Amino acid sequence: MSPSQHKYWRGVVLYSICEFLEIDKGDYELVSRKIHNALKKMFDIKSFAGLESKEFEKIASITRMLFLRQYGWIIPEANEHGLDIANITMKEFLKHKNLI
Repeated sequence: MSPSQHKYWRGVVLYSICEFLEIDKGDYELVSRKIHNALKKMFDIKSFAGLESKEFEKIASITRMLFLRQYGWIIPEANEHGLDIANITMKEFLKHKNLI
């Protein structure tokens, strides 16, 4: 998993799921960690950090597809949301999402 993929997973995928679940923004960090662990179990992986980029892309794609099919909730792709995930800091992203 590349650093930009890590930012995308933590800052877009997991936080989009928190938005869908209508979690209070103050609880995003805790809840996103629980969602992350649940998805690790679902995909039967020990760590996202050790994934190859292509493996990560497949997991992210499946996660987006599942949420779209099951709930009609669109999780943005890395280049869809108007932010350059590869070149933005996590602090800038969280500020953009009004989380800090």
